[in-house]
Amino acid sequence: MRGCIRRTRWLLALLAAGLALLGSSCVQRGDGLPPMVSIREPHSGATSTSANLRIVGYAMDDEGIAAIRIDGVDLLATSAYASERGKQLIEFFFTIRDLTDGDVTVTIEAEDVRGRVTVLPYRLRLDGTPPTVELQSVTSLGGGRVRVEGVVRDNTLVTSVRINDVPLQFTPAPEHAFRVDVADVSGGEIVVEDAAGNVTRQALR
Repeated sequence: MRGCIRRTRWLLALLAAGLALLGSSCVQRGDGLPPMVSIREPHSGATSTSANLRIVGYAMDDEGIAAIRIDGVDLLATSAYASERGKQLIEFFFTIRDLTDGDVTVTIEAEDVRGRVTVLPYRLRLDGTPPTVELQSVTSLGGGRVRVEGVVRDNTLVTSVRINDVPLQFTPAPEHAFRVDVADVSGGEIVVEDAAGNVTRQALR
């Protein structure tokens, strides 16, 4: 539900910008405004897992979009987008395969029906390496409580640590040492997530 709300808000903001563009083009028909192109997810410069990487964006122009090229390949030339060519607003997506950890750059071009082109260099840091967990001690305190000590690490940033469903409060960092008392529950575990969404789970016992 939250994802749908964010998507709706993002689209409304884009439409508002598009309406402003339409209004200005009505006053200045000969100003040669190029199309707008924007990526909704993942945001350029973000860190993302390299598994099943799907990039979603929008292209908009007051007179119509003629082409959306990804590294020179026109999406609108494929059967999936055959009916989209010439529309003023087009949602598009593409995937990048056979990726390894590191930086990737994709050139996205939107061309309108008058031949005006907008070029968007899209950059993303790929991270398919999950965080690591070093449990140093798990000590029973009695009364249904347990003390857990250890260190979590990641090649980018550790962003979330939960122990027996209790979230730890900390500033995202490549390494975080912890010492926390939590309820001693059956099947207790530590769950660690990094900035790319990679998750590591480890039993406490």
